[in-house]
Amino acid sequence: MEPTQWTLTETFQFPAEYGKVVSAQEVKVTAGYTEHPTEDAVRLSGIYHVAANVGFDGEGQEAALDSDAILIDDVDVQDKSGYFEYAVPLLVDLPTSADGQLTATVIDASASGTDDGALTVMWTVEAKLAEVEAVAKKEPVVDELVETETTTAAVTADLDSSNSSQVETAIGYVEDNEMLAFINDLEDDVTVTSFRLNDVFVE
Repeated sequence: MEPTQWTLTETFQFPAEYGKVVSAQEVKVTAGYTEHPTEDAVRLSGIYHVAANVGFDGEGQEAALDSDAILIDDVDVQDKSGYFEYAVPLLVDLPTSADGQLTATVIDASASGTDDGALTVMWTVEAKLAEVEAVAKKEPVVDELVETETTTAAVTADLDSSNSSQVETAIGYVEDNEMLAFINDLEDDVTVTSFRLNDVFVE
């Protein structure tokens, strides 16, 4: 999936007692959402969190509410400078061909005052896949597994070699002297004593 971008615009009005908006000192828009697969799309639903610092002229004016504007009653105003926050609904459908986790980020946001004293906020969102980062993280794990298998094989080979040597030594020992091998295999609580049998010394 190629990165997909879209742009949104919202207009905000404020109580007439603060006057007209004359400046937008700072604006920040953040996307918060959840991802839901549908039959023919991947749906992102959530909110755009808008936060802005604006400047008013302080000259009261008659209320003239624009039907297309959002009225913000809760504004923190001090010395003609105001701060407000607002949540704009987020709902967008993206193609199902997207194979991997999607991320949607606001890459640009701007604000400006209008002729009638309102504030217009515009922001651009970009959605793209995060699969490249995930693949990069998996590569070291593969190398680690290969190294572990190699080390295990080397250790096993050493053990097999050591066991073979011990078996060959034991066989030679038994073949050279069966009686000594028999005595060597007795339990620890069996006492070995020397005695004569038919003038043949056996230990």
